[in-house]
Amino acid sequence: MAVEIFRVDERMLHGQVVTTFSKVLNIDEYIVVNDVVAKDEEQRTLLELALPVGAQFDCVSCKTFAQIDAENDYWGEHTFVVFRYIDDALECVKLGAKIKKLNVGGMYSRPNRPTEVKEEIALFVDDHDREVFRELENLGVELTYRVSFYNNELPLNKVVKY
Repeated sequence: MAVEIFRVDERMLHGQVVTTFSKVLNIDEYIVVNDVVAKDEEQRTLLELALPVGAQFDCVSCKTFAQIDAENDYWGEHTFVVFRYIDDALECVKLGAKIKKLNVGGMYSRPNRPTEVKEEIALFVDDHDREVFRELENLGVELTYRVSFYNNELPLNKVVKY
């Protein structure tokens, strides 16, 4: 059992993720980490619709994920962990989750994120996000940017300044 990728993607599970990362990495277990979505049965059901037939799925709180990680209690052989927000990843690391490398993929425009980092990518960040990136790196997490498995992986600090 191994976590193949830890990713931040505000859309969580969607076609681009499932058809690229998941097929190439042979993912058989998906874990979405977000306190609000973990309690929302309707949202959980919609996320399950994006999964390939036979894949295992759970949506858990940050606290529950930290426990799963501490106990290495993953079910699949190849696990995909996606955090809805960068803050979810930080909270999990602070709770003891061992995340060595984190792919930042989908952070989208919101009222508090008015500026796109670069026109050719869909990565919107604000000052708070930059602080979280710095804190994660200070905690030993390597941050990368990659939209899909078929794109080149770049160090996040080459894409956005923080």
